[in-house]
Amino acid sequence: MSPADHGRTAVYEAEKAAFLGTALEVDIGVAVAVDLANEVVATAWWPGPSVTARAARSDAGSSSSRSGSGSTGVVIRIAAGQATPATVAHELAHALAGVRRGHDARYRRAYLDVVRVLTNLKHSERRHDLHVGQLSEAFRAFGLEVGQRQWPEPIGFGAPIAL
Repeated sequence: MSPADHGRTAVYEAEKAAFLGTALEVDIGVAVAVDLANEVVATAWWPGPSVTARAARSDAGSSSSRSGSGSTGVVIRIAAGQATPATVAHELAHALAGVRRGHDARYRRAYLDVVRVLTNLKHSERRHDLHVGQLSEAFRAFGLEVGQRQWPEPIGFGAPIAL
């Protein structure tokens, strides 16, 4: 997280507004959440750095994304109390946008794209383009700007969202 992570609290509130009560907030277990992160990164679309997803320490209170050793790749750790598809998307968005960017406009663009891919995986029971629209609307409601895409659009993963 950046020292001045502007928008962090508003992003958390937007997530709650968009996803509370949906399949993206269902606890799927750490092992399945790690597999889901790996599945998104393994898609032909994934334009970000290499990602290693793993379980967080048993005493971890929250999930995290950090730059890997040697400045290559990102390590995502999923905490037991946060093993949801929404958490996976949140942490993968940090990897895609750059972990040092915090929750800025570029991060929010990455988050929308990752949710679009995650919810449109071929076998996904979570498939629903509505989630991307809900998150986009929540960002707007909380006054959060969405940045320009710095990577290829996730073609083949549901309809693009109008911002």
